[in-house]
Amino acid sequence: MALPLMRDDAVDILTRQHAQIRRGFYKAALPGPTRRRAFDQLMRLLAVHEAAEEAHVHPVARRALQAGRALTARRREEEKQAKKLLAALRRTGPQGKGYLRQLNAARKAVLEHAAREEREEFAALRRVVGARRLRMLGAEIKLTQAYAPTRPHPLVNNEAANKLAAPFLGPVDRLRDLARHATHR
Repeated sequence: MALPLMRDDAVDILTRQHAQIRRGFYKAALPGPTRRRAFDQLMRLLAVHEAAEEAHVHPVARRALQAGRALTARRREEEKQAKKLLAALRRTGPQGKGYLRQLNAARKAVLEHAAREEREEFAALRRVVGARRLRMLGAEIKLTQAYAPTRPHPLVNNEAANKLAAPFLGPVDRLRDLARHATHR
């Protein structure tokens, strides 16, 4: 019997989150009073998702896959560029000038990156890494996402940076999120 934390494997978790991210971009584009909340939820999901990938999934892929080093280097570069777009989008905010244009640029970059991950990295991990290790990796992802930063940090872009920064940036981001929500009630 699998422990509750280890029911889902890493590929299942991240693929589901890619679908949530696609829906999140759609919701964050809708006009009206729910836009701010949809935007905040999208930013949070993107931040914790990427933190877990960078801290756990890419390192496993780099070691386990034949061309893992080159493949993960490309994914990290895409993530770095996407984080820059997301940080600029966060500064603009959902009511700011140029928001929809910036949101669309970020959406395009993020969804193209996610499609490449699913097609290249996740498919290869399924073939090479055992089911038990993928479930354990899924548990690592869940734990990391519980304390990961909730905002894009463009300079935090690899395994070491994520593992070192998360215990500091995660709580700071969560406090900032609480303060933001308290002032917008």
